[in-house]
Amino acid sequence: MYLIFSLILVAVYVVFNFFCKKPENTVKGWSTIVIPALVLGGAFHVGNYFMLPTFSYDTLPVYIELLLFAALTLWFTSFRTLKHEYGSYEWDDAMDTPVWRYALWTALGGITLLVVSGIYTWDFFHTSYQQQLLNVVDTVDVKKDTKGATAVFSPIPVEEMCTVSPEVAERVILTKMGDLKNTYYLSPLTKQSFSGHFVAKTFDGKEVKIDYDNHLVYVGILEHKGFWTWKAQPWSPAYVLVDATDKDKSFVVTEVNNEPIKLVYTPDANFGCNLERHLRLNGYASVLLDDFNIELDENGRPFAPVTTMEHKVGLSTPDVTGVAVVDVQTGDIKWYTPENAPAFVNRIYPESLIYDRLYTWGDYKNGYIHWTDNNGLLQACSGMDIVQTKNGCCYYVGIQAQTATFDTEGYMLIDIRTGEATYYRRDGISEEEAIRVLRTITYKSQDGDRDLSLSLKNDVLYLTEPIYYNIEGMNTYFSTFIAKADKTVKYYAFCSADSKDVVGVGETLEEAKAAYVDSFHKNVAVKASKLQTTNKRSEITLEAVVLEKVQEGNAYYFRLSGQDGKTFYAYSSITPEVRWEAKKIKITYNKTDAKMIAISSFEALN
Repeated sequence: MYLIFSLILVAVYVVFNFFCKKPENTVKGWSTIVIPALVLGGAFHVGNYFMLPTFSYDTLPVYIELLLFAALTLWFTSFRTLKHEYGSYEWDDAMDTPVWRYALWTALGGITLLVVSGIYTWDFFHTSYQQQLLNVVDTVDVKKDTKGATAVFSPIPVEEMCTVSPEVAERVILTKMGDLKNTYYLSPLTKQSFSGHFVAKTFDGKEVKIDYDNHLVYVGILEHKGFWTWKAQPWSPAYVLVDATDKDKSFVVTEVNNEPIKLVYTPDANFGCNLERHLRLNGYASVLLDDFNIELDENGRPFAPVTTMEHKVGLSTPDVTGVAVVDVQTGDIKWYTPENAPAFVNRIYPESLIYDRLYTWGDYKNGYIHWTDNNGLLQACSGMDIVQTKNGCCYYVGIQAQTATFDTEGYMLIDIRTGEATYYRRDGISEEEAIRVLRTITYKSQDGDRDLSLSLKNDVLYLTEPIYYNIEGMNTYFSTFIAKADKTVKYYAFCSADSKDVVGVGETLEEAKAAYVDSFHKNVAVKASKLQTTNKRSEITLEAVVLEKVQEGNAYYFRLSGQDGKTFYAYSSITPEVRWEAKKIKITYNKTDAKMIAISSFEALN
């Protein structure tokens, strides 16, 4: 299409010059028109080949090029016609030439249409439509349960808690690349939900069995460091795979099921092997393209699912039309709608598109202009991550009111394949407030207290974006402290999503969780126990066999028969009877949906 566009420009230039001033019917006469036309058309073709603009009626690049072409055509033509015929009054006299007048009026009309189109595109005229672009299919209110107690709810399984950040995953892989680092660099990693069952051979010659079912992983490829290394071998020999929950499961894959990996069509390859250029030159020059990432199918073969879009309002408001799935080894391209895309394709709705829709959804509730009426307006917290939920792979983003940055309004999970969003409304602190709390924490280790805020201030450490989980029956944000020097996890951190007083930090995940649970008991559970002893309205009496009893300081934890998934606890300072050893007990507690339940009274039955 780029070549056809360039040939059309050449033809337009020739026709315009012919009518401005007919050339002498000689080779020299025609060369004054044809040669500049070919130069101009060739320059536009080379520019388009490397810049890869989208040529469609609803995109800006085509109009910019046409205006630039019109300006250059008028300028080049003036050298051939005006100076020879009109002397010092060349431009004034030229206006009397019909072709020049038509050309200038056409250019002026094009500029006017472009301005009008830009005004029409303005959100001011489409506020209602823009606000409803985010497809919120369900709103779940988890603020309070039916009895008024704080609800504990998270659709993100704790076993899928992402403990490996992209920086940590990249560092782990770089240590396994060996000599490959001399020729190749690692592309940005793509987090995705992966189901695959195959045998792979790694760069160090080992055979490993890859066996995942809807599990979060990072996938990346090796790209050539320079043009000459690419010229010597125009394909890269490996992709990388890192478990997002266990950094020890990381692989540089060179063979899959005894077939060597040869990645040809990659995002940073040269000339026709460049992924976007390969698509543009094979039927996608007039299509908006986004999200050039690598994903794996169930057999471990690498593909690039590239999102295709079109504008819905003038020159803006893109919407997904489908996905062009490119086999990066063979170059085969297959296009699918979001509904019939292969199961292994995760990323169909780009992150940038979701961010834009989140903004209009939260900001345009009361219209485009709201100088003082900000009531009910919402905004996304900074940072968006990909999580594995019970229903699929989703973008996770916190939601807060525009008028307050400390309290949360909840969070959203947006399916990255369908674009459908579920809004979980809840009370508590926001993700940004959790970051502020963790930035001021002091880690109390066996070696002494460590002021983590000082390390953060001195750029020794930085925090990853917090994600909401259900940890031991508590609404919790999880984050990690990453060392900037070697990109390793120095500390794991938990912060209550209900109270900024409950935090836990440790050098291991287990240590951090233990510190967090202990902080919860010291700051929240003791108060709750005291309140429960005075509140008899919803008390439940239970007789059960003790399956397990654990003591931590003056806190006692019980797992009881018939109470799967629940942990009962009490403090000896409040209920001294919990010190008694018994195989069967009788307890009372307040009715709640929480998994960590405070005991009001305790009695040993044998």
